[in-house]
Amino acid sequence: MNILKEVEKYTLRYYEEKFSSSHSYHSIEHTQLVVNVASKISNFEGLDKGNTDIVIVAAWFHDIGHAVSNYNHEDESCKIARQFLESNKVDEEFILAVEACISSTKQGAPKISLNDKILHDADHAHTALPNFMEISNLFRKELENFSNEKITKPEYWKNTLEFLKETKFLTEYAIKNMKPIKDENISKVEQQIKNAKTTARGIETMFRLTARNQINLSSIADNKANIMLTINAVIVSVLVSTSALNYTVGGGINFLVPGLILVSGCLISLVFAVLSVRPKIIKNKFSDEDLKNRNVNLLFFGNFFKMDFEEYKSALTEMMDDYDYLYGSLIKDQYNLGRVLSIKYRLLTYSYNFFMFSFVTAVITFFILYLRGI
Repeated sequence: MNILKEVEKYTLRYYEEKFSSSHSYHSIEHTQLVVNVASKISNFEGLDKGNTDIVIVAAWFHDIGHAVSNYNHEDESCKIARQFLESNKVDEEFILAVEACISSTKQGAPKISLNDKILHDADHAHTALPNFMEISNLFRKELENFSNEKITKPEYWKNTLEFLKETKFLTEYAIKNMKPIKDENISKVEQQIKNAKTTARGIETMFRLTARNQINLSSIADNKANIMLTINAVIVSVLVSTSALNYTVGGGINFLVPGLILVSGCLISLVFAVLSVRPKIIKNKFSDEDLKNRNVNLLFFGNFFKMDFEEYKSALTEMMDDYDYLYGSLIKDQYNLGRVLSIKYRLLTYSYNFFMFSFVTAVITFFILYLRGI
C-alpha cells in the first residue's frame, strides 16, 4: 500500500466534504502548496525516504483540524491523522513522528528536528509568493468569517507586517530561494500601510466636499420649493377668494375656464412643492443584534433618536475605532442623502412643470375663447 497516495485521496475528500467556503485561506489549495513545497525542501535537504514520507503526511494533515475547530486545530489534526493511519495499520513509530511534526506547527512551538523545520518553512511558503497580498486578503476574510470582531485594514496590515518580520526560515532551501521574495512582500505591505495613511486625508476631504455639495443642493431645492409655494399660494388665494373667475371682458368673455385650469395646475404644483420640503422621519426599527452586527447607520438621526445616550455613545465610539464600519456608515449616509435629494428634485420638477403647463394652457385657452368671441 502506498500510504502517501492513500493520505492524499483521504485529505482531498475530507476537505471537499468537511470544509466550507468560510475557510477562504485554510483550504485544500493551501494544503497542496505546503505539500509541494515540503517535497521540494526535503529533496533539496537530502532527507531520507522515511522522514520525507513523515513530512509529506504531516503536511497533508497539518491544517485538517480546522474543520473541527479553529483553535488548537493542531491537536484536532493529530487526532484525525492518527485515526486514519491506525485504520491503515501504519506502525506507531511513524504515527508518533507525524504527530510531532504537526504539533511543531503550533505558534511558538520549538522546531527541533529537520522534519519540523521543513514543515515550518513549507507552511509559511505563502509569504514568499508573488501574490502574497491576495492570499493575505483571503486570510483576513477567513478571520472575519470566524470572529465576532471585525478587523480594520490598517490594523490587519500592521499585524501582517509584524508577522512577516517575525517569520524566519529555517532551512537552507527556504533561506536561499524564499527569503528574497518574502522581503519583497514586506516592502509591499509597508507600502500598503503608507498608502492607507496618505489616502485617509483624501478620503475625508472627499466625504466632506460631497456632503457639503449635497447639503447646498438641498438648500437650493428648498429655496425653489419656497418660490413655488409662494407663487401658487398667492395665485390660488386671489382667484378663489375674489370674483376673478367670473370677471368678463368685452363680448362677454370671462375667465372661468382658463381660471379653473390655472387654479387646478397651481394646486397640483403646490402639492408637489409641499411634498418636496415636507419633513419625514423614518422610524427604522433595529434590534440589539443589528447593532452588534453593525447593520445600523448611526450617522442618521432617524436611527438613534430613540436610543439612550450611553448606548449611543458606546456604539458610536466603537464605530470610530473601526475603519471599515466608520467609512461604511459614511458611504451609506452619502448614498441616502443622494436618494433624498433625487426625490426632492423630482417632486420639484413635477411642481414647476404643472405650474408652467397650467399657466400656458390657461393663457392659450383665454386667447382661443377671445378670438372666438365666446
